[in-house]
Amino acid sequence: MALSLNKRYRHIRRYRRIGEVLIRHGFGYMLQQLDLGHFLPPLKRLKPYSKRDPHVSVGTRLRSALEDLGPTFIKFGQLLSTRGDVLPMDIVAELEQLQDAVRPVGFSEIERQIEEQFGQPVEAVFGSVDPEPLAAASIGQVHHGVMLDGTRVVIKVQRPNIRGLINTDLEILYGLARSLQDKLRPYSIDAVGLVHEFSQSIRKELDYTKEGRNIDRFRRSFEHINDVRVPHVYWQLTTERVLTMEFVDGYKINDIERLRSLGFDMSRLAEIVADSFMKQVFEDGFFHGDPHMGNIMVCPDGRLAYLDFGIMGRLDPSTMEGLARLLVSIVRQDIDGLIEVLFDLEAFTGSPSRQLRLDVQEVIDYHYGKSLKELDFGQIIEDLMDLVQRHPLQMPNEMLVLAKALVTLESVGRRRSPEFNVMEYAEPFAQNWMKKQYGAAHLTRRGGKQLRDLSKSLSRLPGEFESALHRMNAGDMEIRFRHEGLERLINRLDVASNRLTFGIIIGSLIMGSSVLLMIDQGPHVMQIPAIGLAGYLLAGVLGFWLLISILRSGRY
Repeated sequence: MALSLNKRYRHIRRYRRIGEVLIRHGFGYMLQQLDLGHFLPPLKRLKPYSKRDPHVSVGTRLRSALEDLGPTFIKFGQLLSTRGDVLPMDIVAELEQLQDAVRPVGFSEIERQIEEQFGQPVEAVFGSVDPEPLAAASIGQVHHGVMLDGTRVVIKVQRPNIRGLINTDLEILYGLARSLQDKLRPYSIDAVGLVHEFSQSIRKELDYTKEGRNIDRFRRSFEHINDVRVPHVYWQLTTERVLTMEFVDGYKINDIERLRSLGFDMSRLAEIVADSFMKQVFEDGFFHGDPHMGNIMVCPDGRLAYLDFGIMGRLDPSTMEGLARLLVSIVRQDIDGLIEVLFDLEAFTGSPSRQLRLDVQEVIDYHYGKSLKELDFGQIIEDLMDLVQRHPLQMPNEMLVLAKALVTLESVGRRRSPEFNVMEYAEPFAQNWMKKQYGAAHLTRRGGKQLRDLSKSLSRLPGEFESALHRMNAGDMEIRFRHEGLERLINRLDVASNRLTFGIIIGSLIMGSSVLLMIDQGPHVMQIPAIGLAGYLLAGVLGFWLLISILRSGRY
């Protein structure tokens, strides 16, 4: 616990920066909730914490605050934009506008990073590297290059010192999450869990070899699909901080006028996008987690090219089954089936109420009677997220990532073809998946595996039971417990002890100054001993500052 407190004070400048940004964007009231008030300079603590424009929404102010706090917080906001089960949809929509684009670093730093990774000059590694970046993001930036054999490539280079910054911000985010954990518990929000999920995600992005393996796996999935192209990874020129890929030439998929002028069939492109994504979900269980327009290109030969594989979603068989049943239940307006799926996905954090069934019925009724073409998948997801917020529900993270990806996919498809509807493509894939899973051959294999697993468990049971008895007899049994909220208590005690210390110092100054006045020694000011007068003035300033601090905390 002491180590955790030391971390807080080791990062005092960063905490102070967070507090100042919160005040500037109208979130000053959160300083006490997050235990950040004491990190601000004394004079800034006297300023009003509430300073916001009533005409600017909470979502807009939150997005601006995250942008001001830099790369780690921008990426955390992007994660929150997938959590419609945690935040209201208007804030989610605002966070979706967060741009992971920052000012590029100088090319000399990029050269130095490449040289450090390969242990030799840039000209000995690549034939040439374009100094002007193709794109600059918070973790790395991308440059066009040429290999020594003349092959055109794209080089993704990690920003210098980005790992240290992210590690510091992650420690701070964990501290802030623990400060909020108790307050968010009644809303079934696991703040520490959210930060942990984010920490795992961003640490994966810091290792470019993992992205390279994602690309290889994705390419193998589509090696027999003529409509999709996936770039090759040049592993001899790839490390944890440098990723070298095949250069893919083409046109941005959102450049509709140019694509039409070149003779591309917009409806066909929308079909390729949808079919390729449904294959990823229902056949591979491994899908592109961020299929926005900047990550999809159209090659001159008409093939679709996916880019940027830093965020990938994975679905295990049970989650794939839950997704298939969920889609089928929505299409069939099956309330009991929908609730049963939520049970199987372990989405309930409490018992389902009668009101939940009524609310599900209301959602079903709203979409009832509509054809697949008329169903708005984005609206369905928004309605489901509203249910999750109002009832004891918590959707698996991979389902939330998939939901956002499908909504993005529908947006991309409709810009190519106004009649595009993701539900039309998803429903047949879901039906086929269900048929395969409940076919006789598959059920036989599953039953056999379950019998083998049960047999192994039963064979181990006597030995484990005997081992437990031996430990009990030897007195080796241990009971472990974890105290929730202890760190917050320590933080409060720390603040209280500081105030008590100030009080003691103020009292000592008053007593000492009184003694000096009584003995009437030393230099005088207006016939009053100067040292005693200075002591009184200092005690008055400190006392006034302590009084303001107590009043502002609201605890008196």
